[in-house]
Amino acid sequence: MKRRFRRGVELTDRQFGEQPWLHGALEMHGAVLYLSQAGPHGKPPPEGTLHRVSLKACFGNSISFTGIEANGEQWNAQVWYCELSGSEPPKV
Repeated sequence: MKRRFRRGVELTDRQFGEQPWLHGALEMHGAVLYLSQAGPHGKPPPEGTLHRVSLKACFGNSISFTGIEANGEQWNAQVWYCELSGSEPPKV
């Protein structure tokens, strides 16, 4: 997963491309989307939390979600861009 915004400001294409990928499993609970990594005990710790989630785009092996994300005491608009690993796009 890569975030498209930083502190509510859209990243340039270069900034977006240079950030590292966060790897993990997407989990949806109600209107909240979590990115989690496998933890040693019990539930995996979240690497990010997106609230008021809606699907933005889905194409091939990528999917994007919009929502709001906490940044300290602020809530900012956010887009999560995700690529599905280990999967091939469906052949038509």
